[in-house]
Amino acid sequence: MKRLKTALAALALATAAPFAAAVEIVVPAYFYPSWMPSMNEWNQLTAAAGQGVQITAIMNPGNGPGTAPNSDYVASVDAFRAAGGKVLGYVYTCYGVSHCTPEVPPTRSTGDVLADAQKYADWYRVDGVFLDEMASQTGTLPFYKTVSDGLHASHPGWQIVGNPGTVPAAGYTAVTNTLMSFEGSFSDFVNGAFLGSVTNAAATGAIVYGVATVTQMQQVMGLAKQHGLGAIYVTDGTLDSGNPYLHLPSYWSAEVAAAAAVPEPASVALLLAGLAVVGAARRRSR
Repeated sequence: MKRLKTALAALALATAAPFAAAVEIVVPAYFYPSWMPSMNEWNQLTAAAGQGVQITAIMNPGNGPGTAPNSDYVASVDAFRAAGGKVLGYVYTCYGVSHCTPEVPPTRSTGDVLADAQKYADWYRVDGVFLDEMASQTGTLPFYKTVSDGLHASHPGWQIVGNPGTVPAAGYTAVTNTLMSFEGSFSDFVNGAFLGSVTNAAATGAIVYGVATVTQMQQVMGLAKQHGLGAIYVTDGTLDSGNPYLHLPSYWSAEVAAAAAVPEPASVALLLAGLAVVGAARRRSR
């Protein structure tokens, strides 16, 4: 009996060994939710959410919520959220200083941002907003503080995710829940200075495009977990295509698997050793 108790203690130690933490996938889902199931990539998001993987999708009907609710989006968003996924509404912010691209009006007020957020709330019952074209300088913080205060007042509990695409001034952590502080290529993510500059990893995310192979994707995921990032998106989409986010990556299923929590190699070895000890102890006790 003493040997068995010792073996059980070893097994308890093994099963308490650490697992590699899961990381949330934040998907720029800038693809249309077709009414044809075989053409609707939102169905793949829904399937992944149904597996228990943390998936947040950024919906973007037309550089924002559009001019009216869209029934295809309503159906897909509702199904995705019912499966456990979260949805953010895409809102561009012109870097807080009216530096917009030619495709949209050249100026953007805090009132415009809040009005778009309200449309998402009214039409799609989203879980928060994705503030794109976010500035990173201290001088534009008042713009984002006004937006953040307005969102919290109107929508308590919403998630606010900002996308400066680079590490911003320290004050930006106070106006968002998560900062996507990297948006760039595979080589820049792997070889650049971003990972070494992260100070609040759990509230930091990265969007990595041009990741050509499954092996490269797994390398990015491994680094994201190693550094404790709270959010990640990896795609083989490229800037050469015009928009890297018009489709899910070709290795989407593998990315979902890589994002899930898995035992550390040392933990697996310890668990197997513990099970072997228990088995041996039981044989001896007979």
